[in-house]
Amino acid sequence: MSPRSLLWASALAVLLGVSVSDASAQTPGAPAAPAPPQIPPLVKVGQPMPDFTLPYLEPDPNGGRPASKTATLSSFKGKQSVVIAFYPAAFSPG
Repeated sequence: MSPRSLLWASALAVLLGVSVSDASAQTPGAPAAPAPPQIPPLVKVGQPMPDFTLPYLEPDPNGGRPASKTATLSSFKGKQSVVIAFYPAAFSPG
């Protein structure tokens, strides 16, 4: 696992509250590296998610240019479930 991938995986692990280790970086008999400081998540289980707005592109049904739109989390409240997924290394080199 590259250092950059490990960094992103660790950041995601902190958000999810799990632990990640790089087995390839450790050799038998070598002392374990000190664990990075644990940062508590800002949103805890059961708390409502803070409201936010994100831009997205809506494809044109006729194959033309996509339209730029925005989505606000509060606009989905009481209408449907929302799943928030993080892809820390998506579309990045390495």
